[in-house]
Amino acid sequence: MDKRSVVAICVVIAVIAIVSTAINIDHSSKEIKNSDPSRNITDQEGRNITIPTNVTRVAALAGQAYEKLILLNQTDKMAVTISAWTNLPWSSKIAPQLKNIPIENDPNVEDLISKKVQVVFCLSYDGTKDKLNSSDIAVVVTQKNSGNPDNIDSFTKYVKQEIALYGEVMGPDAKETAEEWGAYFDQKVNYVTLRTKNLTDSQRPTVYYARGPDAITTQGKNSYTQFYVEMAGGRYVAKNTDKEGLQSVTMEQLLAWNPDVIFVGRVNSTDIITNDTRLSNIRAVRDKRVYLCPQGVAYWDYGAEGVLLMEYFAKTLHPELFQDLNMTNEVKDYYLRFYHYNLTDDETNRILQHLPPASY
Repeated sequence: MDKRSVVAICVVIAVIAIVSTAINIDHSSKEIKNSDPSRNITDQEGRNITIPTNVTRVAALAGQAYEKLILLNQTDKMAVTISAWTNLPWSSKIAPQLKNIPIENDPNVEDLISKKVQVVFCLSYDGTKDKLNSSDIAVVVTQKNSGNPDNIDSFTKYVKQEIALYGEVMGPDAKETAEEWGAYFDQKVNYVTLRTKNLTDSQRPTVYYARGPDAITTQGKNSYTQFYVEMAGGRYVAKNTDKEGLQSVTMEQLLAWNPDVIFVGRVNSTDIITNDTRLSNIRAVRDKRVYLCPQGVAYWDYGAEGVLLMEYFAKTLHPELFQDLNMTNEVKDYYLRFYHYNLTDDETNRILQHLPPASY
């Protein structure tokens, strides 16, 4: 056999070896991938999402996602979150580990991969879903801006479904806590609505919610605040707005509504209403029925603590029906039950008065 033949045979052997190795590597990688079990869940948009069986690294990119993870005792699994909690000092008071979690309001795919994120919690309208669509990271929508429930029954199911979704993603312990929260929610809803369901329209004060940062920003039809007000025995004046969710109305519309009561949220005082001379003749201002909503680990208008907001609305709108409702006790019980934090009376009163922790 001449030298040229020997070289040809060696080349063939080398090629075969390389191809065989590549096949083995590919086969091994597939085995590794297949060995990572997965499961399917349905998010709040009704999408079927495949997630790992054991979720240990998540990105809490929905505004209130961090609150849900604190609620379910899953804070240690947050690989990244957004800055929403930094405006709510009770969040880091209750869960100090938040201070050690990277904050990224607009993380890119590569960054999330480098942090080994398995699941991203986001809103339907913040752009995150579309941006991550081509990645292997599971994107779970927790709240949507349109197509929301349009009656109290479907709303209560939707709210419980949101908490249950977080529980299902995060695993058995979280799922158990989510179920406990759902039972608690049902109990409080029944407690309030049994007393308000037979009120006539004339017995239900009209209510406007000034969401801040100004007087004309509100949450319109099919919003959480609409249903909490209605369950609490009020008539929500913005229930028939043209669109759902966060929006601005005109000053003329607010004056025409002339609400009996105004609740103010997400700002630190009622000044956006009471210091605006254009609103001085509104019934709520004349009758001094403008109230600053409490604020805790999250904004009460769209967080899990909204169940407490419903009770607060009920106590404020109908004190004669809820003489036995002690909001200090309700808040203390909630924080101990779900956050495992024993609030003092002073701390509880600060939450109810929309004040930060004394040490803040």
